[in-house]
Amino acid sequence: MQTRRDPIRMSRRGFGAVMLALGVIGLGTPASAEEAKIRIGIQSVPPDEAYAAKDWLEPYGITGEIVQFSSGGDMLQAFLAGRIDVANGGSARLVSMAASRPKFFSIIAAHQYGGDRYAVLVRPESPIKTAADLKGKKVGAVTGSGTFETFRVFLENHGMSTKDLQVVNMKVQDIRSAVQQELVEAGVAWEPHVAIAETTAGLKRVMSMKGVNASPNFYLVNREFADKNPDTVTKFVASLIDLAKLIENRPDEAGKLAAQAISQKGVAVDPKALELSFTRLTVDRKVTDDLIAELVPIAESMKDANRIKAVPDFKALVDDRFYVEAMKIAVSSR
Repeated sequence: MQTRRDPIRMSRRGFGAVMLALGVIGLGTPASAEEAKIRIGIQSVPPDEAYAAKDWLEPYGITGEIVQFSSGGDMLQAFLAGRIDVANGGSARLVSMAASRPKFFSIIAAHQYGGDRYAVLVRPESPIKTAADLKGKKVGAVTGSGTFETFRVFLENHGMSTKDLQVVNMKVQDIRSAVQQELVEAGVAWEPHVAIAETTAGLKRVMSMKGVNASPNFYLVNREFADKNPDTVTKFVASLIDLAKLIENRPDEAGKLAAQAISQKGVAVDPKALELSFTRLTVDRKVTDDLIAELVPIAESMKDANRIKAVPDFKALVDDRFYVEAMKIAVSSR
C-alpha cells in the first residue's frame, strides 16, 4: 500500500525500522533479501500529485512510503541524507550533485520535461507582452530553481540578462499573490502553479519557455539501495510508466487525480487547471541521449562561474536496466 509520511516522523520510524531489521537479520534472515517497500520523495508538480493520489504500486506487490516536499531542493537534501530512496530533481541541482557525489545515485527515468511548463505571469491589465517589456520590472521568481535557470537562457535568447530586471526571490506558492497584490509586476513559475493562477486568479500567461530547452527533471535512486533491491526499483519504474500512459492518453483523468491529492492538503483546485497543466509537459520515462545532453551546457556555465570544478560524466550516471525491465512488466504495456 502506498502511504504518505511526514519527513521528520518518517526518519524516526526509519531508525526504528533499521534497528528492527538488524534484529531480524541477527535471527537468521538473509541480509540479501529485497525490501518490499521504497521511500519516494515528491514535490508540488502535477505528475507527483497524480502519483500521490493512487496506489500505483499495488499491482506490483510492493509498498511506497511517499514523502512530500515543498521544493526539489528540500527533497534532494533529504535524498542525500538517506531519508528517501528515490527523488526527482531539476537540471541545475542534479549537476551540483553529479559534481559532488556522483557515486551516490543513478538516473533511472525521466520525470517531466519541456520548456512550455515554465511561464511568465502578469495581471490581466498589464502591458507586459514580450521579454523586452520586462526590462526594469520587478519579477518574482524562485532563484536557483530549474525554472529560473531556463528563464536566464530565455532572456539571453532575447539579448537580455537578469541584470536588466529587478528579480525578487520568493517561494513559488507566493508568486501568484505577489503578482495579484502588485508586489511584483510579473512572476516566473512552473506548472501547475501557472495553470492554477490562470484559472483561479485570472492572471495572464504571456510567454512560456517553450523551445528554449527541454529542461529535464529525472528520477534518481540511491545507488546502494538499487543494487540491493533491483526488482523493487524496476517495479517502481513500471508504476511511473503506468502513470505516464494515463497522462498522455487521459489528461482529464490525470487532472482529477492531481486535484484530488491537492485537495487533501486543504487546497481546492479545479481539475481543469491540472488537465491544462498536463498538456504543457512531457512525461515519457525513457532517458535519451538528447535529454542527458541538456545537462552539459548547464554544467559548463556552472563551471565557468566556479560553482563546480569540472563537467561531470552524466552518461555514466544513467542506469537504464530498470526502465528496460519495467517496460516488460508495466501494466500499461500489456
